[in-house]
Amino acid sequence: MGKDLSKMTLEELWALFPIFLVPHDDRWKDSFNEIRQTLTGLLAAQPVVRISHIGSTAIQGIWAKNIVDVMIEIPQSADMKDIAQLLEQSGFTVMYAEANRISLNKGYTENGFADKVYHIRGQ
Repeated sequence: MGKDLSKMTLEELWALFPIFLVPHDDRWKDSFNEIRQTLTGLLAAQPVVRISHIGSTAIQGIWAKNIVDVMIEIPQSADMKDIAQLLEQSGFTVMYAEANRISLNKGYTENGFADKVYHIRGQ
């Protein structure tokens, strides 16, 4: 088992999670559909307007980071911190949370990237 991510220096994190571009992979669409289904189930009782595939992996044919970016849109009246807490309890890592914005990750492990990596943004 590797060192706990929260105890790593920025240099250690950059070494463990290097940023690189890869050719487009049609499986990114499938990964998005899979995480959208997961998020839809987890947030069934929340006022979600839309869950969208965003970022470079959503654009056919271009090189991209091998990380699927997802946007969760909710009404301004909803509390993002409640949504962040629900997702954190389901294995997502909260990177940032405030009343109307959240950023979460999934797929970062003590041994490097998992097979599927997601960045979830909510607003």
